[in-house]
Amino acid sequence: VRRAAQLHAEAAKPDGGCPPARRRGPSRTRFAIWCIEGAVLLAVLELFVLRPHRRAADHATDAPTRPLPHGPVIPPLDTATVSLPGLKEVRPAYQADTTDLAPGSATMARTQLDFAREHRLPVEVRNSIGMHFRLVPPGTVLIGSPEDEPGRGKAETQHVVVMAAPFYMGTCEVTQRQWNSLMPENPSGFPAPEHPVEEVTWYDCRRFLQAICRHESVARGVYRLPTEAEWEYACRAGTMTAFFFGNDPKKLDRYAEFAGNNYRCPRDVGQKPPNAFGLYNMHGNVWEWCLDRFSPYPNDPSPPAPDKTAWRCIRGGNWYVPALDCRSAERSRLPPLSHGNMLGFRVLRTLPDVESPPARETSPDSTAP
Repeated sequence: VRRAAQLHAEAAKPDGGCPPARRRGPSRTRFAIWCIEGAVLLAVLELFVLRPHRRAADHATDAPTRPLPHGPVIPPLDTATVSLPGLKEVRPAYQADTTDLAPGSATMARTQLDFAREHRLPVEVRNSIGMHFRLVPPGTVLIGSPEDEPGRGKAETQHVVVMAAPFYMGTCEVTQRQWNSLMPENPSGFPAPEHPVEEVTWYDCRRFLQAICRHESVARGVYRLPTEAEWEYACRAGTMTAFFFGNDPKKLDRYAEFAGNNYRCPRDVGQKPPNAFGLYNMHGNVWEWCLDRFSPYPNDPSPPAPDKTAWRCIRGGNWYVPALDCRSAERSRLPPLSHGNMLGFRVLRTLPDVESPPARETSPDSTAP
């Protein structure tokens, strides 16, 4: 009787006396379906949301950085009488502000404008890969440094050089963006589109120059490295001081990237004030390869080093050297196969219809600068 009552009571329970059922998890099939749905959702998000956002951000940061204007607008030419294949006049182009530059700067800036107007040449031009060039008129320059200039090297004997023909000098050092537009890989140790290309040998520069001549359909040599004399003439821009802004190295902080304000890496080109020709970064940022071999100046009694006759000139100082190593007259040299994260270059563009005889070097007493 008791057993019957017990069975009756258990049967009366709502769950039939069974223990609570264990909940079953999702099946493997359901779990696989969820994974596939999540993957599809992520793919859609990447394709239609994240990728367009990144592309827009890349376009915003990929726009070439235009050098900062520092003076009034130069009136553009209506027509140019000199044929300049592959080049277009930059509009607007700006005059260099010579207010705080060394004596001689204002005169050279006016000479640049007067020569441009007289010969119907644009002051600033741009080629097909976005390289900008400024007109450098013919003239004379006192190359080297006086014996009392702080930081002077023994190889800086002063002498006069006559620049018989005009040329266009790159406003800035060649950027990684410009390099990448023609070359298969970027060798730079500090990759950034508007940083100067670095880690380039002298021969790498020559290969780039040959590539740009082919790209622009101009004769080989129309684009080339500047000679050491052309580089210093363009850097000085009418001045005779240690720097194009004067003799005080403490002021270099405003005009250059060097050890005193950087000592970390190169910086975007064109972000410091230019010299009277409108050329940026002539002091600091990266050393710039020159075309010619390093050799003694006229009246320099020092014999050339026999083991360094093939070494090439480099100019301008760089981001990790002290101020005195960035002077206008500072001469440095390296084997042409050298490379480093402080070695770059600047391009000179010749005027194809103007003969460009080699610079004539003389002693300081033979003619007035």
